[in-house]
Amino acid sequence: MPCLEITTMVGCPLRCTYCPQDQLRAGYGESNMRNWKYLAVEDFQRVLAKLPPYVRIDFSGMSEPWANPRATDMVEAALAAGFNISVYTTLYGMEDADRVIDLLVRHRDQVEALVLHLPDRNGNMRGYKPSPEYSDRLRKFLGLHGVLRFVDAMTMDAEGGVHESLQVAGLPPWVGNRRAGSLNADGVGTQAIEGEVSHDVPLSCSFTPFYDHNVMLPNGDVVLCCMDYSVKHKIGNLITGDYWSLFTSDGMNALRVANMHYGCSNSICRKCSRATRYERGSGANQFWGAQH
Repeated sequence: MPCLEITTMVGCPLRCTYCPQDQLRAGYGESNMRNWKYLAVEDFQRVLAKLPPYVRIDFSGMSEPWANPRATDMVEAALAAGFNISVYTTLYGMEDADRVIDLLVRHRDQVEALVLHLPDRNGNMRGYKPSPEYSDRLRKFLGLHGVLRFVDAMTMDAEGGVHESLQVAGLPPWVGNRRAGSLNADGVGTQAIEGEVSHDVPLSCSFTPFYDHNVMLPNGDVVLCCMDYSVKHKIGNLITGDYWSLFTSDGMNALRVANMHYGCSNSICRKCSRATRYERGSGANQFWGAQH
């Protein structure tokens, strides 16, 4: 399914140990940080008007969505426009939780997933500050189990441990994704990190062979996917351009060509554990249905 992840702001205050925010800030640039740190609701509405109705809107991106004070307004706009959405949140900054819950419940047929990212017991969510308000907010959202079609929770801990301030049972073990080479294994203390990968054969994305699960930044720039924290593969801009031009842009065409070759290239897909490899052994047949 085509999907557009919305990064509502750059410079996430939660400072999670496994999240390469420094690379994102550097790739985004100081000028954009000054002028486009937060996505404006008006710009978001312009973008919605350009999207095909079957594109899912994910409020996740590369920061906590509610670190932008207008995040709920954007959720409401997407639902009012008829889009299906998914929400991935730590609940940080969500001062209007009752309003958010009301929106999700009233539009439950449009809400594909709600995933809560909770602080772990080892302090990997460095910006988290325990409070009764946060605990109450979490309790309300956990009550959406059985109301929405999919509700889940995760935490950054190899044994599924949740911060001691929260009355939540242990969650499944967590293994950090290297973000296509962006994340150094030393960056998350003692937590489990997947092994490094390096592909030297033709490949594509196992999540979407059409490369249509993209991420929009607050200034409208669209990058390839949620692994591209360095803003290496910029494929267009949805404030100044249209949706379909993303897939015929110079950036997208260069990526496709890079992924078709054997050997090394500058594609981040070469370092991604989610890549599908296309390998041809010495006895393999390239012809569909050929008989010999």
